Amino acid sequence: MGSRKPTRALEIAAAFALDAVLGDPEFYPHPVRIMGRAINTLEEAAGRVADDANAELAAGAVITGMLVAGSYTVARLLGGGGRRRAVRETLVLYTCLARKDLARSALRVAMALEAGDLKAARSAARCLVGRDPERLDAAALSRASVESLAENLVDGVLSPLFWAALGGAPAGMAFKAASTLDSMIGHRGAPYEYLGRAAARLDDLANLLAARLSIPLISLAALLARQDAVGALRVSMRDRRRHPSPNSAHAEAAFAGALGLKLGGSDTYGGRLRLLASIGDGACPRGPEDIRAAVSLMNASSLLGLGLAIAAAACFGRERS
Repeated sequence: MGSRKPTRALEIAAAFALDAVLGDPEFYPHPVRIMGRAINTLEEAAGRVADDANAELAAGAVITGMLVAGSYTVARLLGGGGRRRAVRETLVLYTCLARKDLARSALRVAMALEAGDLKAARSAARCLVGRDPERLDAAALSRASVESLAENLVDGVLSPLFWAALGGAPAGMAFKAASTLDSMIGHRGAPYEYLGRAAARLDDLANLLAARLSIPLISLAALLARQDAVGALRVSMRDRRRHPSPNSAHAEAAFAGALGLKLGGSDTYGGRLRLLASIGDGACPRGPEDIRAAVSLMNASSLLGLGLAIAAAACFGRERS
């Protein structure tokens, strides 16, 4: 067994710092792009051989297992050994984090709305929200941005940090594979009703811990940011289950309470109307000031999550021998 050392904690801190400085530059070979191409190829292959529901379920499980296990293995091999292992693992882990791009995308929407350029705001929202931006007015774009920041705080920041604390860069990359699978094929309804079920269930499990830890983290962040910490706790305890996903409403409810907003409701995804329960007690987000407040809350929550992940890695992480 390896001895306990602070290497993993330092890797997590360095990866977070790299993301804060660089975000996701186009020149960097981001693994998610490679994963996306692999998923498309595997999905096409599954479509040729899976001709009923059971076959699609099996094919989806195989695709999910292959991509997650393959991502973990590749990350572990890239880490390898030797004096520069920590540098290589830091670079791998850096690609698992999305805090900078989340904040940057949301602020682009806010700035476009402040300039009165609804077309530019809708264009900027494409990098942030999953719903159809062409149907959204300024208020709806603001609500979509706040909700996306809350949800993506979990799967784009907190979950990668916590999985890295538990298992280093390979575990962080395996989580990223599960998250990418869910975003691409883990949808309800055709054509992913059965093919994407394994991916959706795995993503639910992978985000379970971070989603629940997000409530105290967001509440404490609200206190530090001079927002409504008590409201964050109260609304999240009441509304955290008001979503079909077992995880999505936890952070969203905490954001709603901290910012004094009402989130949720009806939206259009891929031309399909989805009716969701309302979360929170305040008014619906109305403009860019709500987006900026949500970015501040997301940033503060991310820093607290970083501190918790570093502490967990220092206490429980073991360096490979």
